[in-house]
Amino acid sequence: MALIGSDDTAAVLGELRRRKNEDDPDHFYQYEVDAAGRLKRLFWADADARASGCGRCDDVVVIDTALGTNRYGAAFVPFLGMNHHRRPVLLGCAVLADQSPDSYVWLLRAFAMSMGQERPKSVITDGGDALVHAVETVLPLSNHRICSCHLEEGVREHLGGWSDQDGFRSLMFEDGCSPVEFEERWRSLVASHRTASNQEWLCRMYVKRELWAAAFVRDKFFLGMARDEDEDAECLCQSSGLRTRFSEDMTLLALLQRADSRGKYMRAQEAELDEEADKSRVELTTEHERLEEDAARSFTPANFAIVLEEIKALDDFEIVDTLSSSCDGSGHKVYTLDLHGDLFSVLQFHDRANDDKETHSSAVFKCSCRKMERDGLPCRHILHVLQHEKASSIPKCCKLGRLLRRGDTRRERLGEMEALGRKVFDLASQDAEEFEEIKEFLQDWLQERELSS
Repeated sequence: MALIGSDDTAAVLGELRRRKNEDDPDHFYQYEVDAAGRLKRLFWADADARASGCGRCDDVVVIDTALGTNRYGAAFVPFLGMNHHRRPVLLGCAVLADQSPDSYVWLLRAFAMSMGQERPKSVITDGGDALVHAVETVLPLSNHRICSCHLEEGVREHLGGWSDQDGFRSLMFEDGCSPVEFEERWRSLVASHRTASNQEWLCRMYVKRELWAAAFVRDKFFLGMARDEDEDAECLCQSSGLRTRFSEDMTLLALLQRADSRGKYMRAQEAELDEEADKSRVELTTEHERLEEDAARSFTPANFAIVLEEIKALDDFEIVDTLSSSCDGSGHKVYTLDLHGDLFSVLQFHDRANDDKETHSSAVFKCSCRKMERDGLPCRHILHVLQHEKASSIPKCCKLGRLLRRGDTRRERLGEMEALGRKVFDLASQDAEEFEEIKEFLQDWLQERELSS
């Protein structure tokens, strides 16, 4: 247990009180000290961090416990979320004199309190025993997985050859591996690669298999941070800069100031990316211009890049069967898509209670691949069906709000007008009289607008 001096404790608590009383009434902090006035546990989150978390970036929370950069050797524990640019955002920080189960239970409860008792849908941790226990205790309904960065460190340390390592990685990432197949492949891996030095680590990994193996976590909501192709994006703790900008001789007050500085930098970076996104123009690169244009207009560039790969791949599939049922008024359709013998099912139905007022569409799409439920982004199978149905845009059910552009009302209005205009122009072009009527109206409106300006 780290012994944090009472003077340093008093200094950092005094600064937190000053901030709350003078600068930021919504600043949140909780702490515990021992009988000698030495800090045992501390959590803090400023108003901006709390605003980022509540309902925006806290649906998947990364808890980084790999830091101990201060003169006391106390654990520094940042809480990170992922913003709509797939970049890290700081949700709060903690200092723990010990990493006991009780300390982590206290910490998760303090974090939940700072977020108005909202619980994250999913949590990513280093998989330490104490933190696993705390998540099970405080966040029993949240999905939980071990960060692939931490797993990768263990793989490189305990498995020597490339074939050994690749065998373990395949269990981490392969979608097609079922729980039954996992057991078979695990026995084979252990039989081939177990040694006296890695036996204990392999045993720990097996006990925690439901927190890292694709067979158990692949269908759970982690915003794409559980995928091998998104490995860089997953390690928000690495891209946050919180692992490289601290020194081992820092006081608690200096650590507090440095952490808050990084949090402000992350928010400034988000604002810059928002501005760049608003100014950006995407050059369309596929034959599916309407879907691509709508995706580029809706998603931030980082998320659009992922959706674009799905759009590029939608032609790889063929619809081999369609079943429909309209007897209940829901308009259910099931499309079966084939790719070299691999079959995927896309369900389309209408949810009248949640009619999209912008597109006047109540269509809802679900795919057997579950990418939308897992990553929050539409899959190539749904996009193939949309293209087949000659859809001009991606429906709202396939646009997770927290991955979209923000604050660009002009762009939103332009998109809505373009969608409406396409429908009007298509109908008007079919009748010469209506065509002339619409054309004359637009010309008169444009002339009047130019004169008034």
